[in-house]
Amino acid sequence: MKAIEARIGMAATLVLALGLRAAGAPPDALAIAKRSDQALRGRTQHGRVSMTVRTPDWERTLDMDTWFENPDRTFIRITGPAKEAGTATLRLGQNMWNYLPQVERVIKIPPSLMLQPWMGSDFSNDDLVKESSLVTDYTHEITGEETFDGDRCYRLVATPKPDAPVVWGRLVLWIRVADDLPRKEEYYGENGDLRKVLNFDDIRRAGDRPYPMRWTMKSLTKPGHETVLAFHSIEFDRPIPARIFTRQNLKRSF
Repeated sequence: MKAIEARIGMAATLVLALGLRAAGAPPDALAIAKRSDQALRGRTQHGRVSMTVRTPDWERTLDMDTWFENPDRTFIRITGPAKEAGTATLRLGQNMWNYLPQVERVIKIPPSLMLQPWMGSDFSNDDLVKESSLVTDYTHEITGEETFDGDRCYRLVATPKPDAPVVWGRLVLWIRVADDLPRKEEYYGENGDLRKVLNFDDIRRAGDRPYPMRWTMKSLTKPGHETVLAFHSIEFDRPIPARIFTRQNLKRSF
């Protein structure tokens, strides 16, 4: 009798497990946000990037070297064209500085200017240096699954926590189910108006991971304005010398 009861108990457990698998446990929004952030940024990151800014009236391209150390250190140096070469940006925690070689000045960027365009692009200061954190400064909710550009994606809504140092009223993200890679982000102002859209595409292998090698930010408040980041090379999770993330490095030649 005990053997029969044991077999019945095992069978019931198996049926329950299969039922839960079939039903599917609800996705953990915070865990997905963390994995997506890690997929895009890693622990450390070094890349060579071109940034093309387009408007109805003009277009220009900047070449850059970028370094990032999760969660709070960023360094960007423009390497071309010659007119802009040497311009650099450093972020340490909530502090940010720009170096302008034409006037040989280091300028600290106050929090009130984090929404201002970086180098005339459609990326804000905050977008480029990531002062605000998707993981720690927002609460997250999965509102469903949608297909974007052929990929099955979670639709994740990120809402700022009270008193979080963020510049957006809300973010909506499409995150690929297969590998948590971001495919699209929408940026909303404090009044709920959609301000701009960022698409991630040209996905290729970068070391041990797939990576979107082209990011396109389109402004919805300035028709015809867009900025494209094209990654020529990128590497992750390698040690970065401490001297990179220093104010002294802002003025160094390259």
